[in-house]
Amino acid sequence: MLGEVTVCKIFSFDAAHQLVGHKGKCANVHGHTYRLEVVLKGKPVAEEGRSDEGFVVDFGDIKALVKEQVVDLLDHAFLAKGDEPVLESLKESGSKTAVLSFRTTAENLASYITYTLKASGLPVYSVKLWETPTAWAEVLAADIPEEGPSYRLYGGCDL
Repeated sequence: MLGEVTVCKIFSFDAAHQLVGHKGKCANVHGHTYRLEVVLKGKPVAEEGRSDEGFVVDFGDIKALVKEQVVDLLDHAFLAKGDEPVLESLKESGSKTAVLSFRTTAENLASYITYTLKASGLPVYSVKLWETPTAWAEVLAADIPEEGPSYRLYGGCDL
């Protein structure tokens, strides 16, 4: 749309997961330093005299919302579907877990994050989640239905 601007804020978080039944190494418990790129698109505020004049969304507001809605939940947690053999032991030990009820592939996590941020009111255009320095999944917000994403049952991980 005419006059729209695209902005991006980048985050990182560390988390572990296990892809039960995966054919490769990712069937083991392992971790990643994820890089999260949140891309927003919209018309900058044009109302004179407002502190956010000229912004699509203030980067500080983006940071606060993404931290609260996503990073604080996932950072240094074991990301679980709920069927991982190690999950109960981790819970009993007091370890941080995030039971998300879907297979924790990069594709599904990117869909989940996109839906979460879209539902929070951010003008999300896309979310790109880097699982390793050479492997990422990207989801366009327009591809996420109002009722939420359809999570993939199978998928890989690039170690």
